[in-house]
Amino acid sequence: MHSGNSTGTTSRPESAAAEQEVPGERPLFSAGTYELLALLVATIGMLGLCNNLLVLVLYYKFKRLRTPTNLFLVNISLSDLLVSVFGVSLTFMSCLRSRWVWDAAGCVWDGFSNSLFGIVSIMTLTVLAYECYIRVVHAKVIDFSWSWRAITYIWLYSLAWTGAPLLGWNRYTLEIHGLGCSVDWKSKDPNDTSFVLLFFLGCLVAPVGIMAYCYGHILYAVRMVR
Repeated sequence: MHSGNSTGTTSRPESAAAEQEVPGERPLFSAGTYELLALLVATIGMLGLCNNLLVLVLYYKFKRLRTPTNLFLVNISLSDLLVSVFGVSLTFMSCLRSRWVWDAAGCVWDGFSNSLFGIVSIMTLTVLAYECYIRVVHAKVIDFSWSWRAITYIWLYSLAWTGAPLLGWNRYTLEIHGLGCSVDWKSKDPNDTSFVLLFFLGCLVAPVGIMAYCYGHILYAVRMVR
């Protein structure tokens, strides 16, 4: 009797610990909140899908829109369209179930794809700012060769950052809300924190700094002309 009771008591904490280790098991919000989130995510996804698809169709249909500069707008629309298709769909299904419903591979894909397409959009906006800067301030016009090279570098740069967690430099893990995945921002491991720091600098601080520099000089040049 005594041994049976001790076995039962030790199994309960173990099962409880196992339950706590599974992310997303306990809903963070109320059922109504999850329904509102599902509606919001679905709306954003549909708007993103339709608007960005329209941009791609217009660029393809009207020849006069096919300029080197507009090629960057197409690149942004493509990355945003892919987010609407891949990223939003996984989060939407999780909102309906009030928890993350995909496996570990789905979490990795969600974190990787959203990070990749997001960085592509940010870096494309940065290159657009630089293109506007050299056109207005230095009176230089780009060609299609320049645009295609820049877009290639943008995707390679984005793949380098988002591929690093797949190779062991940080990782993709479930976020606190349990509806999507991203890199492990909370880890205290030096290997992980070094990635987070450099990721923040290379994919946010530096691009924003470049855009601020470019548009600042553009405004200054315009004021000087006036």
